[in-house]
Amino acid sequence: MVSEAIILSGGKGKRLRSITMDEIPKGLARVKDKTILEWEIEWLAREGVNHVILALGHLANIIVEKLGNKINTKYNSVDISYSVEKEKLGSGGAVKQAASFVNGDKFLIINGDILTNSSLDSMNDLHVETNALATMFLIKMRSPYGVVTYNDKLITQFLEKPLLDVYIHGGVDIIEKSMVHRFPDKGQMEETIFLDLVKENRFAAYRAGDHVFWNSIDSEKDFDNANLS
Repeated sequence: MVSEAIILSGGKGKRLRSITMDEIPKGLARVKDKTILEWEIEWLAREGVNHVILALGHLANIIVEKLGNKINTKYNSVDISYSVEKEKLGSGGAVKQAASFVNGDKFLIINGDILTNSSLDSMNDLHVETNALATMFLIKMRSPYGVVTYNDKLITQFLEKPLLDVYIHGGVDIIEKSMVHRFPDKGQMEETIFLDLVKENRFAAYRAGDHVFWNSIDSEKDFDNANLS
């Protein structure tokens, strides 16, 4: 299993300004009784991760002061390391810099604004089985709108924001550490190394089941939904 994870939490969270008031980073916005980052770290601890590297930028010092060097969860304790950008590096550059703290031969990359209860065992099994250099967590996209079906001139069904039969990147990846040198010094991993791995047929696709809870907090509406779930 993968025991280390890089959490990308360096953004300004502009669409959550009504929540953060530009006084706290997005990762410290509270969902019920915990911050987003605390929820993520507790979930990772449940999945066997004992070392998390936080890739930070905006208001990094506040996160460092809040979380410290270790978090004790009900599953186990998690050591925390910090990789702080001095300039904007993009997701690829942020991972490349943060990976210097990784000790093992593979690690997780987690977007710092997702909440999920998915088990990662099957994802890791697929990664090993396919001899992949990377594996992406895929989740079915939920329609932001109600979907209508019809027959000739009559409405036959109205579905309120259903899951669509199309998959999106769920903000979780397994990466072999041997690939770190191929990440850009600056730039998005989705526009660089990810495209290369697809061309090389070394990027596995793990599809999460429809029963899996997953919430990306990109907006105030997403934040409100997370607090209601």
